Amino acid sequence: MEPSIYQYPDIFRCAHLESPGEIPAEVLFLQQVWDRHRKTQTRRILDIGCGDSPHGRLLTGDGFEVVGIDRSPTMIAAGRRKANANLRFYRRPIEKFTLPERAFDAAIFMSETFPVIVDNADLLSHLKSVAGALKRGGLYCIDIDRQDPLPRVRQRTMWRERTARAGNVALDIREFHRPIGWHSPLHSIYELQCTINFTAGAVTTRDLIPVRYTTPSTLELAALASGMFKMVAVYCDLSFTKPIDKCRYRWTGVLRRV
Repeated sequence: MEPSIYQYPDIFRCAHLESPGEIPAEVLFLQQVWDRHRKTQTRRILDIGCGDSPHGRLLTGDGFEVVGIDRSPTMIAAGRRKANANLRFYRRPIEKFTLPERAFDAAIFMSETFPVIVDNADLLSHLKSVAGALKRGGLYCIDIDRQDPLPRVRQRTMWRERTARAGNVALDIREFHRPIGWHSPLHSIYELQCTINFTAGAVTTRDLIPVRYTTPSTLELAALASGMFKMVAVYCDLSFTKPIDKCRYRWTGVLRRV
């Protein structure tokens, strides 16, 4: 069985086209969202699907207290190596979890990862778990790619090939789309194949990532169905003024714990 790109915390962000300055811009935007939508001070943050929590490291530098959860032991271990006293980690599944922590002021789910929760039961369980960790009135900020409709493929189909670098390591990346049933709620099944050209020899990773079709209206419906949240805002491309029909890349849904 081929390894996963997520076993290489210092490489996977480069493979996923994360651009320089992207995370600092997101952290600044999140703080502005909290100032807009919370009447009381926001200090304690839950970082969901955190990986090694680069957002958390920046937030703690600004005086926040952050707890990160992720299912990957490799990512959790990498995060703990880089963490300070105000950043803690728990290994948890994102679909259903509890934490031995007092309630948080806000939660975040960044890096456009939220749509990997594809089953209805898992989606509602996730929202209820997040609600259980938040104070009433707490905010849940969810970062999601703009999802234009994709043509359905009948067989595994190459999407694109590209190269990248992670420090001195060259990456050869191939991305595929895979067939899905007409009755599925999925937007796509994304396959990422990455050859990591280490000096000691190349390693090829492969990941299959089902992606649920998620728009502001479907997120709002899920929030209402959970009985725990209502949507209070949608912002596009880290802007407070851009109309939703002008969205180019991704959008942020802001839910309030009721």
